[in-house]
Amino acid sequence: MNNKKAIQIIFLILAAEIIYALPFVLLRIFRPTFLNAFEITNKDIGICYTLYGVTAMISYFFGGLLSDKFQLKYLMSIALFLTSLGGFTWVYYPSLSTLYLLYIYWGFTTIFLFWSPLVKATRLWGGKSDQVLGFGLLEGGRGIVAALIGTIGVVILSSITEESYSKLFLQDAMNKVYLITSSLVMLVAFLMLLLPSFGEHAKIKTNNKHQYNIEKALRYPVIWILMIIVLTSYIGFRIADIFTQYASDVYGYNSRESAELGTFISYIRPVICVLVIFFAKNANPSKWLIIGFSIMALGSLFFVLNINIPHFTLMLPLVSSLIGVYTLRVLYFTVLEEAKIPITMTGTVVGILSVVGFSPDVFLGPIEGYYLDEVGGTLAYQYLFIFFLVSSLIGLFASILFNNSLKSKNKLLST
Repeated sequence: MNNKKAIQIIFLILAAEIIYALPFVLLRIFRPTFLNAFEITNKDIGICYTLYGVTAMISYFFGGLLSDKFQLKYLMSIALFLTSLGGFTWVYYPSLSTLYLLYIYWGFTTIFLFWSPLVKATRLWGGKSDQVLGFGLLEGGRGIVAALIGTIGVVILSSITEESYSKLFLQDAMNKVYLITSSLVMLVAFLMLLLPSFGEHAKIKTNNKHQYNIEKALRYPVIWILMIIVLTSYIGFRIADIFTQYASDVYGYNSRESAELGTFISYIRPVICVLVIFFAKNANPSKWLIIGFSIMALGSLFFVLNINIPHFTLMLPLVSSLIGVYTLRVLYFTVLEEAKIPITMTGTVVGILSVVGFSPDVFLGPIEGYYLDEVGGTLAYQYLFIFFLVSSLIGLFASILFNNSLKSKNKLLST
């Protein structure tokens, strides 16, 4: 790896995680603290996610078209800057209605100008032979960035004694986390402008007939199967957001302990991604999709059955689920190369896949909020984990179908 490629992947990693730290990562790590500080419910944050998701679905589609037309680093830099501005409003602890508007705003800034350019830049970086390496480094590096953010937050929360866990103290502690994160997002936005170009215009002539690109993309049968794969794997990723809340509600973790668990989850992510790179780098990514869904299904089954093994009561299903989730996160866009999707259509294809694949941002938040607030207790989590299991099994079936379709296609090409 030369210096140019090293700099590019480092900044893609920084940008990819830190832009989502404000709407997602901080909440994933500090969910109980966040809810207490804002005095809102799981249902309220679920509505935030829905508003974000609706905006994101529109942004995925049109953003994909945009990334096939303009220089990637400029699109990502603008997206980072606009996202950071929204983060600074958090320190004022706005009303719930303002929080709703903020998530609509972030649905635009983090997706329309950022998501498809990020995936396309990573695919260009990996070339024909290093797709697993590129997406593996991206996903693993994002875990490291998230873990560092979580570590900073845990240190800040550790300065508060349990006796002083009031709304005022929690808000003061979280303000520091918000300000640091927002400042870092803005810094990365400016540094992104200095990033070497990915060569997308020097090497690739983009087709400006967007309607033709969309129709052509939808004629690939594997795209329809891949939509289901991304959808079900993303459900697993989003279900992982409630693990810290689960530890708090069922196992009695306090705010600091929940944040420590969230940070631990973030540190697992790069370890899993490195292992995926090592084992799957020279293999067909489609085969590893089957392995990822199998492991995720096993973890969700452990949660459903609530297997009571001393010491591993929480960690066994949690770690097993995360191994599956992060394995799939590394792989599901690497198969674009294996499926021989033209590089000129990457942005359009990613936009189409994302509209369906990341639609859980629309409906999963309210579902979680309803069960956690209205049903409550262990039963609520059992229902959510059953949903997790069913989704994992559907994804497993889709990944087997996907792998078989690629085998059939390759046989036809070889005859």
